[in-house]
Amino acid sequence: MKKLFLLFPLFVFAANVALAQDDELPPPSSKPKQTEEKKSDPKPPDVKDFKGFSKPKKFDMSKLLIEPIVNLSISQFRIDIGFSPSVAYRVWQPKNAKQKSGNVGLFVGGGVTYSYTRINETANLKYNIQTYGAGPLIQYTIWRGLFARVKLELLGRKIPVSPGPYYNGQYHVIYTNKFTPACLLGAGYNLLQSKNIFVPLIVSYDLLHSVVDKNYSIYPRGFTVQLGFITLF
Repeated sequence: MKKLFLLFPLFVFAANVALAQDDELPPPSSKPKQTEEKKSDPKPPDVKDFKGFSKPKKFDMSKLLIEPIVNLSISQFRIDIGFSPSVAYRVWQPKNAKQKSGNVGLFVGGGVTYSYTRINETANLKYNIQTYGAGPLIQYTIWRGLFARVKLELLGRKIPVSPGPYYNGQYHVIYTNKFTPACLLGAGYNLLQSKNIFVPLIVSYDLLHSVVDKNYSIYPRGFTVQLGFITLF
């Protein structure tokens, strides 16, 4: 029992020492201790670094090639009206192409065709021929106005077959409609020294010449020489 009384003061002294050490510790905090990386606030993004949505590229009108071909011929016995406009857009140009060499490069486009011919054979016999259609074209302008071209024409034709019955002082002509495609491979020269307007002189060959009905084809000879819309040969 005496030993227990001797140990009690020793226990009280040890407890006081432990409490004194706890008093020296900082009070607990509800906020966790931040690391150095978290303490350093990131810089706000620079306005110059922000890249918004890029604007769509504008259509480049300088790459267009326009062929406004119109034909009008009037005589005593015949009237010819026609147009064959086409528009092509340059999709490729050589890197070494110079501005002075003109609109050099590869063009892809298409066009429409319509022609009307009225023929007064006699006072009692008058008839007309119509051609209409459209088709794509690919053209490579080599240098200045010199070019090579492939053009596909999907054409319908209204052609007279026979004079037909005669009444009221006129023959009423019988017509037929015929589909006549053509695929023209040729080369030519632009007669206008313009960057975008095209009036060509072309020598072409119809690659479908041997398979279409030559009685209905607008290129019955195969080879043709054209000045704009007018066929010279």
